[in-house]
Amino acid sequence: MGLFKEYDNVTNIDSFECLDENNNPKKEDENVMDLVFILDKSGSMHDLVEDTIGGFNSYIEKEKEKGENILVTLVLFDTEYRMLYTRKPIEEVGRLTREQYHAGGCTALLDAIGRTITSLDNEVSGKVLFVITTDGLENSSRHFTKDKVKKLIESHGWEFLFIGADIDSYYEAYTLGIDGDHTANYEKSSRGVSGLFGSVRRFRCAYSRNEHRNVDWKEDGLD
Repeated sequence: MGLFKEYDNVTNIDSFECLDENNNPKKEDENVMDLVFILDKSGSMHDLVEDTIGGFNSYIEKEKEKGENILVTLVLFDTEYRMLYTRKPIEEVGRLTREQYHAGGCTALLDAIGRTITSLDNEVSGKVLFVITTDGLENSSRHFTKDKVKKLIESHGWEFLFIGADIDSYYEAYTLGIDGDHTANYEKSSRGVSGLFGSVRRFRCAYSRNEHRNVDWKEDGLD
């Protein structure tokens, strides 16, 4: 029972794939991109709340200017999980507020990733980019393990960016099945947060052109 009860029995991870209503593999829609943000708002993010809100809002406004068909999903997590919206057309995305994004609690990173993947599994049909940000190690997930999340990530043809602060992001991403080329450490400062969102935009633009495999996507503040 509880918030995640529908995920308690997620065990057959290897069989996960995107199916349509007739249980046939979904055909990819090249004209649509799902952009999925999973943002840490645990207590250790306290000093970066305003920078994160401002960085996210600025990012969305800049992406709107391009006029591309982007559907945005925004997940915020600490000890708990909150999906603010799912697959919302980017032109309809409003500003993230202080009431929505406020720091507190622990870091249920695995539950946040696992729940989001399974929630979208039969919904998306085009390109999918997950952007996972955290400034701490997993310490409070109750329903997903690293092994389960890794199998979920590896069983999809989606793209994942893992961007962390104050942790060994490359090791943590590796244990989740995320490639090192899609991983970065960010400086825990205004400069670092600005670089984070700028880097995501650079990668997403390259992905939309199928040029993301060898792109130098990291801006100042990331390594």
